[in-house]
Amino acid sequence: MRHNGFRVLLVVLAGAAAGSTLVPSRLAASQADAPKPSIQERLNRVRTDLFSRAERIDEDLRELKAILGIDPRSAEAHLLLGIAYRIAGSPELVGEAVAELRQALALNPGFSPAHFYLARIYLDLGRAARAREELDSALVAVPGNPQFLALLGEAERQLKNPRRSVELTRQALQADESFAEARYYLGLALFDLGQRDEAIKELERVVRSGPNVSDAYFSLGAAYLEGGRVDEAIATLSQGTRVDPSRPDLRIQLTRAYRSKGLLDKADAELALAMPRATASLASPYAQYQQLELDFYLEQGLLRLQQGRREAAARALQKALAIDPDDARTKSLQQKLRTRKTGDPR
Repeated sequence: MRHNGFRVLLVVLAGAAAGSTLVPSRLAASQADAPKPSIQERLNRVRTDLFSRAERIDEDLRELKAILGIDPRSAEAHLLLGIAYRIAGSPELVGEAVAELRQALALNPGFSPAHFYLARIYLDLGRAARAREELDSALVAVPGNPQFLALLGEAERQLKNPRRSVELTRQALQADESFAEARYYLGLALFDLGQRDEAIKELERVVRSGPNVSDAYFSLGAAYLEGGRVDEAIATLSQGTRVDPSRPDLRIQLTRAYRSKGLLDKADAELALAMPRATASLASPYAQYQQLELDFYLEQGLLRLQQGRREAAARALQKALAIDPDDARTKSLQQKLRTRKTGDPR
């Protein structure tokens, strides 16, 4: 089961957690006399912005660069700048994010949050082995950290080690049973092990626990669909599209669910909204975009075939094969289409 990465609470960094709130004075003289905030107070304020997902990313980037202009050896400032670049999401900033996190580690080799965020970036980029290396290093400094264990479990799952993933995510949950990210990764690993019913139970707990993120709805909806629970799949995937209307993979799965119920008009409406856009982001590298395109054209071919529109189905399948000439699903459907053309009623 694929997913786009579970959005989580950020790691609590070293230093004060609260930012300094400066109350504006009514008098210009009072403003002039007020002491300037210290570098640590400025860092605290930026950290609060980043952790609360405040819409101030451009201001935070400028502030962090200004702080580093004063103190270029601040490992925390380099860490926060790396996180800010990651949140900004622009593909050209991925290298900048990695460079800042590496600089934080050069200044403070034991700075485990920098390893953690590097691991997140590597997982986003599909480099699970590098993510595992970073998390192993982080766990040397803070053994048993549940966030690090959970992410290491996901790295192991992506490296085709689902049993190890289950072991690690269960360790993380021993420290905190309410840890939604660990439970989400546990559900994915159980699904990969073929334990679909157990996976569904874990994913249902994630959805019920309240973190309103589209990944959980996508994975649970896909698991319902695989298990033939189509009505539940439709309800869950529909909720996911309300959480994140822009996700094409949710729309593609919902198209599939409607099609399997014979609701072809609804399937067509979802498919019209599902076309992946060529706007790669940190969380959607080019390979993932290609996979989305392949899934889209395959589902389009299946839907057109069910609608009796053979020529449109053939065109969709040709587009799918142009993306991946070896895709077994597309080849099988193309053969089915050829068989129907020869008059075979199956």
